[in-house]
Amino acid sequence: MSIKFPAETIKKTIAYFYLLSYSPPAKIGEMKKSLAPLLKELIESAETSEFSFYEEVIPEVCRRIVAFNEDSREPSEKWIERLAETASKADESPQDMHEFQKEMSLVARLPQRALPDNRLHRRKGCAFCKLPCHYGFFTLVSDPDFASLQEMLNAEVKRTKETQSAIRPVWHFALTHLKQVTGEVDGYTVQQGHLGNLSYCLLMLAMAKSRLALPEKQLKVYQAINQELIQGN
Repeated sequence: MSIKFPAETIKKTIAYFYLLSYSPPAKIGEMKKSLAPLLKELIESAETSEFSFYEEVIPEVCRRIVAFNEDSREPSEKWIERLAETASKADESPQDMHEFQKEMSLVARLPQRALPDNRLHRRKGCAFCKLPCHYGFFTLVSDPDFASLQEMLNAEVKRTKETQSAIRPVWHFALTHLKQVTGEVDGYTVQQGHLGNLSYCLLMLAMAKSRLALPEKQLKVYQAINQELIQGN
């Protein structure tokens, strides 16, 4: 039976562990220091001790992550235990963070969510995501402010045609969203590949919420340019 904690605490803790999964393991020192206030806030909001937080809240969070990726109300205990074991010590060393990120990647590739026909917004462009489904649950629980994305897109349209970029405002929105989730802290770093792929996922969610969809041809072109930027080309 799931342990009951405030729903908002669970949502924010899920987002917190996704933040860890997007950060370079080599930057663990800076990351841990920068996210310490957020972690403290989460423990306090759970109304429990730090020990109980790691013993009870983290398994519940991992249960939700696995349930999403298995698209099931009865997620696999094996995957929950494996993920919880690595999550509980993810911020202890670069190797521990690497192991946690490896486990998150395996969970993200579970076929119930990763196969093109099973993806979150499969009719809105998710079929072209390069890392399914490492971002969908994060975008759902972290409450993106898509009004600001629209403002960024409108500002981009006002640029001269020669300087316009379809990618720039979406990447900027992804960075802005990460800052909002972390609480505007300094020192949190996201891997460029994750930033680019997260920006695409956020765009897909924005389109789903607006009930609009770009033509497949345009999405393929957009994603091709997006991947070139991720690779630094």
